[in-house]
Order: sequence, then structure tokens, then C-alpha cells
Amino acid sequence: MNVNREIAAALGRGFREPRHFVLAVSGGPDSQCLLKAFPHIAIPLGHTVSAVGIDHGLRPEAGAELDLAERLAEQCGVPFRRVQLAVPAGSNLQHRARDARYQALRTCAMVRDAFVVTAHHADDKAETVMIRLLRGVGAGAMGVLPELSGDLFRPMLHLRRTDVLAYLERWGVQYASDPSNLDEKYLRVWLRRKVMPLLAERSPRIVEKLCHVADDLVRTDSRNPHAIPEIDLGDEALLSSDEEVDSFLQEVDEAIVRSVDEE
Repeated sequence: MNVNREIAAALGRGFREPRHFVLAVSGGPDSQCLLKAFPHIAIPLGHTVSAVGIDHGLRPEAGAELDLAERLAEQCGVPFRRVQLAVPAGSNLQHRARDARYQALRTCAMVRDAFVVTAHHADDKAETVMIRLLRGVGAGAMGVLPELSGDLFRPMLHLRRTDVLAYLERWGVQYASDPSNLDEKYLRVWLRRKVMPLLAERSPRIVEKLCHVADDLVRTDSRNPHAIPEIDLGDEALLSSDEEVDSFLQEVDEAIVRSVDEE
């Protein structure tokens, strides 16, 4: 898919009047794609854009990664701000780091009544649906990562990870690779590297289908005044017991078999 076209379409769906947008950037591939493409589309439409990079104080490499984002922001003519946090060690570290990051981003955005823009794409959304299936949550928590949710805007949800990487290669954009994205002790990484490729063998459109499930539930909940608000359920948590994982995979396999039969 065309990155610029998808971002332009998302802006057209969500915003009729000029707004200010704060891009959440890290130096990783997804946010570097967002930082390169979003201003190119948004500024000619009358919007204003700035970028904020958050250093949680957890990895020594984070500073150099944000240097990449800062250089790209300068090339794109986008004001850049770096925020240093100090997330203490302890339990639920990923969850607490995420909360601190969004709090910092929203603090920056409130100054200009802005929207926080994140670089989530279709693969992220599908993985989040799978994680919540594994958690055994109810349908009210399955409508994940809507395009526009309060002060959060996600304009890349119709793009795949492969689209992002192809865009970066085309424009020669440098990006950093977080080593934790290869650590399969984290549930999301395990799903991304082990489970999703297997599901794609059985149902090549599995990412699209999971995203459609989430979108349908978002539309249903938007008509329900008692809908469960968007919440965090520990999506970056460590893997659970082997029994829970095995049960989950069996349920998913049965669901995919049904899906393939329907095709």
C-alpha cells in the first residue's frame, strides 16, 4: 500500500479543520516512517506538526536512537523535543513505562490542544487482538487500536509492516532496531515471530481478518453508551504457562480452520 495515500486518507476521515499533531517518535522503523511521511501530507493541508521522543531511562541505546529521530525531524522541518524519564525498576515495568510515555506525550500535546499521533500499523493491531484472545478478555476489550480515540490518532493502521520497511528503503531513511523486539520472552514478540507466520500459512489474510474483527467491535461499541473504554491489559507481558499457551494455540487453530473453510 502507498504510505502517503493511506495517511492522507486517515487525515481526511478524521479532521476537517487544521489541527496540531504531536508525533510520538523513537528512532525505530515505524515511527521513522511516520516522521518522514506525516508532515509531508499534513502540512500542505494546513495542519502543524511537531515530534516528541521519550527516553525512559531504561536502555543506554535509547539516546542514540532518538538522535536518529531528531536528525530526521530536522531534515523534515519538524520541531523536535526530547523528554527524559526515570522509570524505576520493578514489576510491570513495560506497563509502567508505557503509562509514563503516554502521560509525557499528552503533557506535550496539551500545550497546543493537539492530538498525539502514533505509528501503529495493521500488524500491531492484529497482534493486539491475538494477545487479548490469549488473555481471555470479553468482547468489550477486543475493539483495539481504533484510528481515532480521544486525543490519540493512528493514521497507519491500513499499512503492513512490510509497507513501512519498503517506504524506509525507498527513501533511504535510517532507523534503529530495539533488541527487545527480538526477545521471545515477551508475549508480543513471541506472537510476532512464532505464531503469526504459522497462522498466515493457514490463512494468508489473517492480519486483515483480525483487524476487521477489531474494527467491527469498535463500531459496535461506539453505538453502546456502556462500552468499555480503551484500556491497557499488559500487552507486553511475559509469556504465561505452557498450558495456557497450548490451549490458546488450539483455539486459534480451530478458528483458522473454520476461516479457511469459509473461503
